[in-house]
Amino acid sequence: MDLISVELPKRSKEETEKYGVPCSLDENKWPYGLQLNFQKEQVDQIPSLKNYKVGERVIVTAEAVVTSIRQNESKDNVSYSVEMQIEKIACEPLVVKPLEQMNPKEYRQARIK
Repeated sequence: MDLISVELPKRSKEETEKYGVPCSLDENKWPYGLQLNFQKEQVDQIPSLKNYKVGERVIVTAEAVVTSIRQNESKDNVSYSVEMQIEKIACEPLVVKPLEQMNPKEYRQARIK
């Protein structure tokens, strides 16, 4: 499975003025709706979350159900969105080590990338 960057494109000054987005909002690199926030209940269910440090990279595997699909057409463009509810999720550290030092599970994960 290929990983796709979902970083927001930087808007030009003209686009920012056209859409009326305040500068502070326009500086966000990542869409807010893609951020995962685990509360105490979820951390209790996935204890490995307590072991992570800020800046550490992890692999997130999830099962979700599509809850809505929206298409909106206006004079200038057509927008399309898909909303999903994550129902099951797992997190594990991103392990980067030589292939010969990997166990079978780590090797399978490395092959996916």
